Amino acid sequence: CNSNTDREILEKELSKLETLSTERPKKKLPAMLLKFAPQHNENSEIQDIILQQNDLMHLANPEIIVKFTKKSFDDSRHVVIQVSPHLRKEQLAKQRIKMKWSMCRIEDFVIVTRCYKCLGYGHTKNFCTNKQTCSNCAEEHDWRECRNTQHKRCVNCVRANTLITNNNKKLDTNHSAISQSCPRLKRIESIIINKTEY
Repeated sequence: CNSNTDREILEKELSKLETLSTERPKKKLPAMLLKFAPQHNENSEIQDIILQQNDLMHLANPEIIVKFTKKSFDDSRHVVIQVSPHLRKEQLAKQRIKMKWSMCRIEDFVIVTRCYKCLGYGHTKNFCTNKQTCSNCAEEHDWRECRNTQHKRCVNCVRANTLITNNNKKLDTNHSAISQSCPRLKRIESIIINKTEY
């Protein structure tokens, strides 16, 4: 629907049908990156530590879900957590979280599901039925076997360009598929952000 008014009209008309029921999609919880969290803290302990040590017990229904460890070091790790919107807002204002004897930086994080076989989005290599694709040149081989070190080509932007008919709107493909500045990645991130309850 183009507007809330259109959505309400559609819901009203659909509610007249006995065979259908309507439900608005729920938005995802925002994700945050907790940097340099102590390595010895278990995932199950992180929620309690954050709530108790950072004076967050006053918040109504604060949610903290540990999703995964992004990077590990000898004595610390970067942990991706999903939190309730009001908890996110309060922690972003402080920019740091107390965890036992450590002060950990915290920042917004967008979880993009990516396949490291075909380099597409929305699935992982465990469920991929596509061919292996090089992140460097977009050819069908593993990136470690790539001989084309001079010219980079992004397979995701190449695929997107096949669907774009206006030549003026075609995406730049001269970058690696894992580049953080990839226009296709930026588009996927904006879709995820729009589906998140901030």
